[in-house]
Amino acid sequence: MKTEFELDEALAEAFRSDSRFSAWFLAQTLFRGADARYVWGRCDNPYSRVTLTIQDGKSQEPEQLTAECETDVLVVYEAANGGRLALHIENKLASGSFTPNQPELYQARKEQWKGRSLLGNYTDAVCALVAPRVFLDRNFERAGVFDARISHEDISEYVPAFRDEP
Repeated sequence: MKTEFELDEALAEAFRSDSRFSAWFLAQTLFRGADARYVWGRCDNPYSRVTLTIQDGKSQEPEQLTAECETDVLVVYEAANGGRLALHIENKLASGSFTPNQPELYQARKEQWKGRSLLGNYTDAVCALVAPRVFLDRNFERAGVFDARISHEDISEYVPAFRDEP
């Protein structure tokens, strides 16, 4: 069985080297139909401090949560219109679980990282969860916070490393 990091590396390499896979993956997201070419990607867990507004559990008043958090795989494309599109990808194994507020922090991070030159200077982004179907089924509600949910089983049609994950 592959580790999460080994799968992250395989995913990053597939984006870098297989335009057919890139086109298929983009078609699974809100970027379906985008005419875009791969610019760069990284799977070394780029991270930063992110601020998220949440409701206090007792008072139901909004409060600010600030957390250090990371993106498993970040991929940036350049669209035909000159804009840059980013994929913030969270990869989970079958036995994995979400940390508190993890899906919401992905959404906040994609917005707060827009326009940062060190992160590809992107203008639009989506958050995608990739995980085995068993994880997606078990975490249906929390997974729904992501813009796209793509199974390891579907990815395995393009990326052989994902065939080992149950």
